[in-house]
Amino acid sequence: MIFLHRVLLTFVVLLLTACASVFDAPYEEIAADASDAALETPLLVEEEPGDLNDLLQAPQADSTQYRDLWERIRQGFAVSDLDKDAQVNRAAKRFVADKFLDRTAQRASGLLYYVVQEVDQRHLPMELVLVPFVESGYTLEAKSQAEAHGAWQFIENTAKTYELNIDRFRDERRSLVSSTRAALDYLDKLHGMFNSWPLAMAAYNCGEKRIQAEIDKARARRVKNPGFNDLAPYLPPETRDYVPRILALKKLIADPGAFRISLPPIDNAPRHSVVEIHRDVDVSLVARLAGLSMAEFQAINPSLQAPIIIGSSHTRLLLPHSAALRLSLNMGTYSGQWVSWRMVRITRATTPGEVARRNGLPLRLVAQANPLPEGHYYAVGSTLLLPLVRGKEAPEEIDALTANRAVLVTRSTEPCNVPHGCQSTAGEPRSALAKVPAAANKASN
Repeated sequence: MIFLHRVLLTFVVLLLTACASVFDAPYEEIAADASDAALETPLLVEEEPGDLNDLLQAPQADSTQYRDLWERIRQGFAVSDLDKDAQVNRAAKRFVADKFLDRTAQRASGLLYYVVQEVDQRHLPMELVLVPFVESGYTLEAKSQAEAHGAWQFIENTAKTYELNIDRFRDERRSLVSSTRAALDYLDKLHGMFNSWPLAMAAYNCGEKRIQAEIDKARARRVKNPGFNDLAPYLPPETRDYVPRILALKKLIADPGAFRISLPPIDNAPRHSVVEIHRDVDVSLVARLAGLSMAEFQAINPSLQAPIIIGSSHTRLLLPHSAALRLSLNMGTYSGQWVSWRMVRITRATTPGEVARRNGLPLRLVAQANPLPEGHYYAVGSTLLLPLVRGKEAPEEIDALTANRAVLVTRSTEPCNVPHGCQSTAGEPRSALAKVPAAANKASN
């Protein structure tokens, strides 16, 4: 009898444990960053001019050394490999005909100084500042069919290799500050590998393995020191055109008179400061404290993917000088609520409907803040953002700009995302999202 009682007791304990796993909340709370260091230094202005008056006034061009930014770029040109190449000349004429430089220079004018400054400080050739012209037209939000993002067009694997963060809160491929650092690191490494800037540019476009393979083949053909033109016939069409396009822009900038064009005026002066956020704070609050609209703020900081900035990430933002000053002053005196969102980490695959019910929130709001393809679970390990207020005080939806920025990274660190277990054939990739059975999906929503 005693043995039977023990068996029954064990069965009851196991049953209750199993039931608990079903009824427990499918997430755990993530504590906000409220450390003393974060409270003492909520913001660091990295490139602040001398004093308050400097920030409030328009920055002055350095006329003592360069007439404008184009002159500074022109003086830093150092690549001569393909200056007289026929394909370069043809590309230059095409650019003149369709006014490519006029269009892209207008868009790049506010960003170009930062890239020029970084290239100059590293003592690299100024031809490198032209790479984003060809890659993206200096569009921070550019996205290619191959899922390359940002002005420098990083794909995910290369971005991670060069320490660009891609997560629930930010995609640093779309940050001019972070992506410029990574791109120059990469190009410098490629030049070290091939001892040729045209080959480094080609490798930036199609990968160093492809360029190295073609160099090896050229040497097998008895080409002693293979250059870009030796490899070009064997490279992908895009890469064959890529390097000449960069060097064609160089020809236009080096001697615009020869092509009967005028370059749009760009002062050799900074337009932005770089600020680093050291505490959890709403994106909308940062914009407000900086005196910018959300549209203005996000236009130069499209890397932000969520309504909140995480302080421990030390996110670096680009802001006009006067906005950087206002933000620095206002964050130092602000006494209101810093964050209007709470963060939860998914511990059991679940749907937006279940999260909404458990938190007394409108389903539309949960789905807007944490977008998910229809018919899928939130993956284990994902971070969700939920408003701090619940019930009747919770808004029905979030503003359109915030909703458009809300991106949920649903890749899971767990081997399986669905509640009832996963089975797959060895070697088959598991889905990053957990598919919801039709009946369960209807029940949850």
